[in-house]
Amino acid sequence: MNRKFFLSILIIAGLALGLTGFSQNNDIPGWRGAGRDGKFLNFKAPATWPKELTKAWEVPVGLGDASPVLVGGKFYLLVSQDSVETLLCLDAKNGKQIWKTEINKAPKVTGGAASHPGPRSTPYVSNGKVFTLGAGGVVACHDAKKGKLIWKNETYTKEVPQFFTSASPLLTDKLCILPLGGKDNGVVVAFDVNTGLEVWKVSGIPCTYSSPVFMSIGGTVAIVDQSETALVGITLDGQLIGEIPTPGQQRFYNSSTPLIDGQNIIVGGAGTGTRMFQVTTEGGVNYNEAWSNPKFSVSFNTPVLKGGFLYANESKFGSIYCLKAETGETAWADTVKLNRFASMLDIGPALMTLTGNAVMVIFEPNGSAYKELARYKVSDTEIYAHPLAVDNKIYIKDKDKLTCWIAK
Repeated sequence: MNRKFFLSILIIAGLALGLTGFSQNNDIPGWRGAGRDGKFLNFKAPATWPKELTKAWEVPVGLGDASPVLVGGKFYLLVSQDSVETLLCLDAKNGKQIWKTEINKAPKVTGGAASHPGPRSTPYVSNGKVFTLGAGGVVACHDAKKGKLIWKNETYTKEVPQFFTSASPLLTDKLCILPLGGKDNGVVVAFDVNTGLEVWKVSGIPCTYSSPVFMSIGGTVAIVDQSETALVGITLDGQLIGEIPTPGQQRFYNSSTPLIDGQNIIVGGAGTGTRMFQVTTEGGVNYNEAWSNPKFSVSFNTPVLKGGFLYANESKFGSIYCLKAETGETAWADTVKLNRFASMLDIGPALMTLTGNAVMVIFEPNGSAYKELARYKVSDTEIYAHPLAVDNKIYIKDKDKLTCWIAK
């Protein structure tokens, strides 16, 4: 299948706008790591994994499923404390609070999401500012040093997705980009990072639970957003440049973040399998569905690509599986049931998955067979936030605590 995807000519300011999706040090400024790809390659894995991890410290922080981020030796967390959405700054050495700022009254979370009353969106730290999205659609920017409010935008609070907001901000030096609204009035919006004023918006994009990513196409840069119905390409100046249909099926939702591998986009959704689309630029920008594996898909987790293989937790029971990235063929599939809510990480010589029932599994990156290296129970509550792995430490936000574990 070959379809026209983008305009034949892309006029994008590209890297001149200053993309901030990548980091040169141990900083983890946003969702799924510095590259938004689940890779935490500065982690120093032990030669032999211990029988138990060592708990260095643990602090109460508040309710929420938003992941912490780590910049300049400080954690930034978006949580709910006493029904108020609150931004915290903690010392990474010991978890002690440096400052906290109340943002807004927490919305009443209803329906199927009622058991998750806190925010879900992971903050983004860029150029001394912390950008957040609350569960009810409040977008805010704070000074990273003192926590002072710089701006707040409440334009898109009238409608949210069924299970409330989950997308995490994407940043350039000038723009804070977010999918907002809900199914009926979804938009992708770019706010001025300094003022919070709307620079541009693309309407008619039904919002779901995925986070947008950058993709370089033929040497230029675009935004790729997974909506409820399609992969959407948008220029950095707010022009809609095309869609690839990816509708959800069988009462499932598009929650996985698109995985970019060069000119390939890999998506996985419960009920739709895992697919890879190749984007080409010859004779205009087009896409081909390179492969599809209908047997394996993800639910509330995103695959990790390593060494030519895709690793993820499958959508029904959370069992770990591996696909060949070039062809989509199944390399292997473990049969042990874990949890369909999971976070898959590349930690260098090993892979890690942290499941919603607080089980952390360490296994070998191996396209031939599943080989488990270690397994730990890391909390007495459920875990839905993405963990961080830096040096020999693993930081985990559970229902209401942040814990530092040491692997040695």
